[in-house]
Amino acid sequence: MPLAHAVGRLAPSANALCCFMPETSYVADAGEPGLNNMTLAIVAPHDCSGLSRRFSFENYRELQFDVLSTHLALRTNNLLNSHPEGHNVPPVYRSDIDGLRAVAILSVVIFHAFPFALQGGFVGVDIFFVISGFLISTIIFRSLERGDFSFTEFYAHRIKRIFPALIVVLSACYAFGWFALLPNEFKQLGKHVAAGTGFIQNFILWQEVGYFDTTAELKPLLHLWSLAIEEQFYLIYPLLIFIAWRIGLNVLIVVFLLALISLGLNISGVAKNPMETFFMPQTRFWELLVGSALAYQHFFKRTKFSAWMQRWVCHPIFFRDMPQSARRREVLNNLLSVVGLLLLIAAVFFINKSRPFPGWWALLPVSGAFILILTGPEAWVNRFILSNRLMVLVGLISYPLYLWHWPILSFLRIIESDVPSPEIRIGAVILSVVLAWLTYRLIEKPIRYGRKRWIKTAALCIVLAVVGYVGYNTFQRNGLAFRIQKEVRRIADFNYEFGKDARAGKCWLSSSQPSDGFDIECIEVPKSVESHSVLVWGDSHAARLYPGLRATLGTQFVISQLTRDSCPPILDFGYDRCKESNDHVIASIQRNLPKTVVMFAVWNHYQNNWLVESAARKGLLESIHRLKKLGVKNIIVLGPAPSWKEALPKLVYKAWKDSFPHRIPERLATGIDAQAKEADKQIELILRSEQSRYVSIYQLICSEDGCLCHIPGRPDELLSWDYGHLTTEGAVLVAKHLSIASILP
Repeated sequence: MPLAHAVGRLAPSANALCCFMPETSYVADAGEPGLNNMTLAIVAPHDCSGLSRRFSFENYRELQFDVLSTHLALRTNNLLNSHPEGHNVPPVYRSDIDGLRAVAILSVVIFHAFPFALQGGFVGVDIFFVISGFLISTIIFRSLERGDFSFTEFYAHRIKRIFPALIVVLSACYAFGWFALLPNEFKQLGKHVAAGTGFIQNFILWQEVGYFDTTAELKPLLHLWSLAIEEQFYLIYPLLIFIAWRIGLNVLIVVFLLALISLGLNISGVAKNPMETFFMPQTRFWELLVGSALAYQHFFKRTKFSAWMQRWVCHPIFFRDMPQSARRREVLNNLLSVVGLLLLIAAVFFINKSRPFPGWWALLPVSGAFILILTGPEAWVNRFILSNRLMVLVGLISYPLYLWHWPILSFLRIIESDVPSPEIRIGAVILSVVLAWLTYRLIEKPIRYGRKRWIKTAALCIVLAVVGYVGYNTFQRNGLAFRIQKEVRRIADFNYEFGKDARAGKCWLSSSQPSDGFDIECIEVPKSVESHSVLVWGDSHAARLYPGLRATLGTQFVISQLTRDSCPPILDFGYDRCKESNDHVIASIQRNLPKTVVMFAVWNHYQNNWLVESAARKGLLESIHRLKKLGVKNIIVLGPAPSWKEALPKLVYKAWKDSFPHRIPERLATGIDAQAKEADKQIELILRSEQSRYVSIYQLICSEDGCLCHIPGRPDELLSWDYGHLTTEGAVLVAKHLSIASILP
């Protein structure tokens, strides 16, 4: 017999309960229709002899059956809603939510291992946010309703849930990095370990965003940004809800307003500051708050909301034959579960890196997750797909799998110096699943459950703090270079100050600086008509050429510099600020008219094939024509420098390590990006008919034996510190070639 029905029948004769039930107190589930906040207090048994005079035998037997049924229902309800720890009761287990976790983690893992197979798989993180908001808010709301919410219990549960697997993965990453990473890489790993233990990885990654930032694939702890956002949310959210509840505010309205503000910040910021919007908590909290609103509805407003939905969906507009009243809820949930699944499918297949995200696009995965949780475990999709045993198993290990999979893939990328083969990536995913299962069975479960709860909690906090200190110490000590043998330590620990002599921030602008933000010193005006003036125009690679020209030819020429990140000397090409900046350069040339303009960029990054018609090719030719019209006598186009698949110091170190006997190579034939060589040939071909001088840097630095790594005879003076930007020594080498070959008159 349903609990509400049993109690409803007995309410007029509550005194009769004393004859059959012992002294106790039952609080009905707040989600049970008609029993919100209802408490049945059963008094001690007393003499019931008078009841026989008021009830016939049939009444008595019927009442006895109802009382026993009610007692059983109340006792069962009490057991289901009780918890051995007495505070912050977890929600009733739903296998379909573990299945939804499986959808989220599989999407993320497939995207990271095979990004072109599932380009929108990264939205799995957004699904996790909704699930987390729902489950944690259910615990909070249930405990507030019971009047036994405890902050200490709440955070103790979070610590036992999050810390064990995190400690294991961070320790494993640090241990592997000790043997596999160079000082600069290990220094960054130490910083990220410390940030991971402090749950501020999202802030660190946002601060690191920049032109010379390490690519995402080479950051083994990149994925901890989402965990940081969750924990930042749970530092603030419980206190806000607790205060709102205590002072009598409408908690649903509070959640709704907070979600609306966060969503607004997300939508308004995604175009202007995409990286900030992606990583900042205030633009992501709305996704967790959607889960919170769902939890409130599920716990307090389930019946009303369900009836409202049935009135809207079960309407003659949608149904020719209306479902019977008893089946309307079932039909509604089945339909909605299919809609939720379709939204998730659309999200993973139609969202990709090129779309502004999160922004409006994040509503797809968030809405899909919201609807699937809303429909409940009996909906068709939830029952037959999400509650499948395999899906539930994957969902149970989803958290350790999330922690393990990315470091393994990232370390493989670092070791291979390239994208690993599909077979290796499949092996990495299998290894991640095995480690996740072992972590769940051997570490998570024993620590989360059992006795000595407070000892475990304190120990976890201490161990995580120690791991964080070790990481911070590694960062402060520059990656512990003593791990590397002395013979090659200077190369392995190659720290290069690339900005100062290239006038970064003044004549070498970032992509965010104003189009006319060049300093007055960037344009050097000749002192006499006879003086030869040279202007360096291009992207960051051109900026790094300037120190070499200055050091080699500074006494002979007046050298000016107008360079900007990711902005080649191509008119009407690139991002908006780049286009405006190049227009500013043309206006400056018109005013000052240098005799020589040197155009230089990493050309292979802006066009794959320069022989076909494209905006880049058209813009380059237009730039040369414009310079001619302005009266520039000497136009020099420098071809691309060699591009390395990994930072040159690391490639040199690997070559030293793999050689026997150990030696530092002068040239490397491996690890070279072939696109630079192709772009060099193609641009030389299309400029043959133009009145300009083409100079191949690639042919200067490279030969059949490979490309130069350092100045001949000086192994410490590498030509690049990253994938291809010239060091000052490398720029001097190029400048001397220009001078010796009389390219600069």
